[in-house]
Amino acid sequence: MKTISILSFTERGKLLAEKLSAALNKNHTTEVFDRRTDAKAYLSEHFAEKDVFIFICAAGIAVRLIAPLIRGKDVDPAVVVMDEFGRYAIPILSGHLGGANEAAAEIAELTGAQVILTTATDINGKFAVDVWSKYAGCKIMDVSGIKTVSSAVLAGEKIGIHSGFPFEGNMPKELTLDEAEIGICVSLAGNQKPFPTTFHVVPRIVTVGVGCRKGVSSEQFEKFLLKNLEENNIAIEAVEQIASIDLKKFETCILAFCHKYKIPFVTYTAEELAAVQGDFSSSDLVKSVTGVDNVCERSAVLGSKGGRRILSKTSGGGCTCALAMKDWKCKF
Repeated sequence: MKTISILSFTERGKLLAEKLSAALNKNHTTEVFDRRTDAKAYLSEHFAEKDVFIFICAAGIAVRLIAPLIRGKDVDPAVVVMDEFGRYAIPILSGHLGGANEAAAEIAELTGAQVILTTATDINGKFAVDVWSKYAGCKIMDVSGIKTVSSAVLAGEKIGIHSGFPFEGNMPKELTLDEAEIGICVSLAGNQKPFPTTFHVVPRIVTVGVGCRKGVSSEQFEKFLLKNLEENNIAIEAVEQIASIDLKKFETCILAFCHKYKIPFVTYTAEELAAVQGDFSSSDLVKSVTGVDNVCERSAVLGSKGGRRILSKTSGGGCTCALAMKDWKCKF
């Protein structure tokens, strides 16, 4: 489910906006902009909050309104422009990573509009590394490299691919397992260099199970977690979530870390953790305080849906952590 804002500036546009909102509300949360208010102020307040913006107006109006707010293709929301007769749906920002192309296709299905795509890989029917990364659940380490890979694809060059994970599905014809000048590396570390020009993607599949003494500083907790990730060759981008017992759901240092790195924080009850199957280190002290003999290892495994443990309980400075990785394949 996405959060969608629809803006229009004429009476005809308003009618289309209301009709479109009603249709999209079946699967998403939509908001129709009140055209009597200030559009610039509205966008300044909500641009970073919404997933999709639909402008029912001239493309130039939309471009001028969003221009001061654009930050980068990895963080900008999807923006789609429609004419007020609903004949065309045109993605103009974040077509791939932000999902504007997908949003335009959904709008077209609901309204009968024609989708107008301008992204080069789409109109040429070529492999798009940013689309694939999103589909595969990977984080792109450096979005500036998208242009390099896409340019090579459009020039007819073969793009290498190196993965520490098994492949699944039919590999696109633009990719090769042979040596190549430009290639994609799929790893948890995000810093290997199997090709002269390497484009790094990191699957977000690691759950970090944590525990800490009450009142541990945010600085100490952050230093502890980053040290353990680095020592195990895991980029912070590979972390899908932080997990712990519900007694820690308001722990300041954990919340601060998750907020800083934009990582979800999930918690479980002692009963849920105790039910996790496996061989875990046990502590009578931990059990007396929390009701379960181990928090970090159990929460890591539970959060990764029974995934493989890649770091057992590690302690330091009043903190504990364990790492588990859910089962994942490099899918096409």
